[in-house]
Amino acid sequence: MSDRFREVARRIFSSLDLESALFDAYAYLKGIMPLDGAFITSYDHGQKKARVIALACAEGGVGLDEMISISDGTWEMMGVWHEESRQNPTPWIRDHTHPINKEFIRLVKHWLPSVRTRPEGSQNLCCTISCALKSQGEIMGNLILAAAGESLYNDSHVEVMKDICEPFGMALANAMRFKDLVRDHQALQRDTRQMTGDVMIGAHGGLSKVRRLIEQVAPTESPVLLLGETGTGKEVVAGEIHKLSPRCKGPLIRLNCGAIPESLMDSELFGHQKGAFTGAFETSVGRFERASGGTLFLDEIGELPMAAQVKLLRVLQSGEFERVGGTRVMQADVRIIAATHRNLEAMVAEGTFRSDLWFRLHVFPLSIPPLRKRTEDIPAMVDHFILHKTREMNLSYRPCLAEGALAALMDYPWPGNVRELQNLVERALILSGGRPLRFETLLDRPAPRAETKVWEVTEPLSGTFDDMAASWIRKALVLSHGKVSGPNGAADRLGLHPNTLRSKMKKYGIRLHRRVNVN
Repeated sequence: MSDRFREVARRIFSSLDLESALFDAYAYLKGIMPLDGAFITSYDHGQKKARVIALACAEGGVGLDEMISISDGTWEMMGVWHEESRQNPTPWIRDHTHPINKEFIRLVKHWLPSVRTRPEGSQNLCCTISCALKSQGEIMGNLILAAAGESLYNDSHVEVMKDICEPFGMALANAMRFKDLVRDHQALQRDTRQMTGDVMIGAHGGLSKVRRLIEQVAPTESPVLLLGETGTGKEVVAGEIHKLSPRCKGPLIRLNCGAIPESLMDSELFGHQKGAFTGAFETSVGRFERASGGTLFLDEIGELPMAAQVKLLRVLQSGEFERVGGTRVMQADVRIIAATHRNLEAMVAEGTFRSDLWFRLHVFPLSIPPLRKRTEDIPAMVDHFILHKTREMNLSYRPCLAEGALAALMDYPWPGNVRELQNLVERALILSGGRPLRFETLLDRPAPRAETKVWEVTEPLSGTFDDMAASWIRKALVLSHGKVSGPNGAADRLGLHPNTLRSKMKKYGIRLHRRVNVN
């Protein structure tokens, strides 16, 4: 294995971004041979056109994906060379007199600024050397190296091309597979949004103000903080912001900060190296890397542990992070959208949320109203959920609404917001058997446990403040069956951050048991 092979392989495999990798390889090759531009191309035999996939020149690497018309004579010569390359991929030198280069010089002058600025004589002459790029025996495309001038390439440059054509072929195959995966992922996200009803209903009704704000902030790179009760559709709004942003072609990666154990949070956010901790058998890519070029949606940001808040703040300030167990500093190319149903300002005052992180995230706060304050959107939502749930459940019928059904929905306070409405429609579809949908009996159910607040458990007030606080904590733990965090947990009932509640439990000597002693 030659040094040239190793160096080109190191550079061309440095990134899945083909343009960046090609420019890195171009910079090395320019030091060992005449070179003004490196092109990766393929051929469309049906249209008899060349497709320029990417190029690199002194100004940088560029992804093009442009189709170029080719004369019949050139196409015939290219076809013969391609057939020969299937059996014996020998690099092909074409000097400035070759008919193909008389056509190719137009492309060189068009795409390479350094050539256009040269004296009139040299800018009209072009030499090229090309090789077929193969992967698993199939020709994936071509590498063309071009330089302005006369008779610039010789047999020594053929040997260079023989050394580098294999890593270029593998890199092109990987880049094309990666682009296919990105396209498949985007298509899957679109299909998932359609199947789950993950679209914004009410943009022209109760969410019209929210929609206007989305359209204003989406084109920017500013972080967005979504505020609203649980179930109001914060994830849907985050998706709309991403869809309308310049990053829409990149991924939208979600992380529920309240669903990840504190010990795994750093690994989830930043990834980890193999062997970084017990059980880290492979290197893992974190959410920041997965969201590169796109948007990272941090749901329930108020649940983020204090240690993770510090590291997130560092990324927001410097744009840099390291994998757990790693030493290489990586760049974060993401837009942050955070969401919470908690009062972060109160948490800052309590000391459970960092004030500097709060200011970083609070650039553009966007409040999403609860469903009870935009009941005019309920008819459209019901129609939407019926349509998508009948498809999702493979129902052969689409039932209509019974008389008075919509009025019952409009009068209900919706403590669970849009999510509760969606679940209610699904439950009604299951029970309907094809008959008109009715909701009255489904809505007349006992209030969920979360509605029972600690201060509703009446008892004469006595003792010191600390005695009363400890008593309330014990009552909350009883009502939540010992559950501290999450929906219906003791912290939720008391309106506290789970970490705040744990510290107070430690202060008052309250330990969790299967049954908590109220007294």
